[in-house]
Amino acid sequence: RHTVSRNYLNKRNVIIALVAIFVVVIILFLRNQLIVATVNGEPINRLTLINQLEKQAGRKVLEGLVTNTLISQEAKNKNITVNNNEIDSEIKNIEDNLKKRGQSLDQALTLQGLTIDVVKEQVKTSLIMRKLLAGKISVSDKDISDYIDQNKESIPQDANLEDTKKQVRQQLEQQKLQEKYQELIKSLQDKAKINYLIKFKPKINLVSRFSHGKITLLLFCIL
Repeated sequence: RHTVSRNYLNKRNVIIALVAIFVVVIILFLRNQLIVATVNGEPINRLTLINQLEKQAGRKVLEGLVTNTLISQEAKNKNITVNNNEIDSEIKNIEDNLKKRGQSLDQALTLQGLTIDVVKEQVKTSLIMRKLLAGKISVSDKDISDYIDQNKESIPQDANLEDTKKQVRQQLEQQKLQEKYQELIKSLQDKAKINYLIKFKPKINLVSRFSHGKITLLLFCIL
């Protein structure tokens, strides 16, 4: 009986110890999930952070999510897909373009506060848009000649003509791509049933507006 009782107590103690460890782990996990920072011991919780982010950029982020969803739905409707090889190839092109400017991809990401996963999502969306707009964008030789004639003063006299034409073509294609992009998004928005279940108060935020511009360089490299 003493042996049985002792074994029972040992098992109970082991169970109590495991439960205690489990509770401590849960508390530590929840603490890291609920508290994002402390200032002189005073905690700042995740809900406060989320509320502030929602106030500052909630509308812009939500509109971006809606736009991305519209693009994904349109691509699905037209059986358009983008695979990892296409994304990796485009990332390589971005790296090459940045190297020509004396900058690495890691440096660009750090300066712009982006991660490689975010860039891959941007690249994927860009590639989908290219496929959606394929055949709708064209730049003629006359367009290129006209542009060069109108911008002679800004083109170095010793510049290689063929290289200049190639750069001008890419620039004009970029401009037309942006125009067609806006037209497509407007068309998708007009046809879609979009219900916003959260209302944002109108707010002018120069800091947010300036911060939003930080992805321009990278998007230019992507497109």
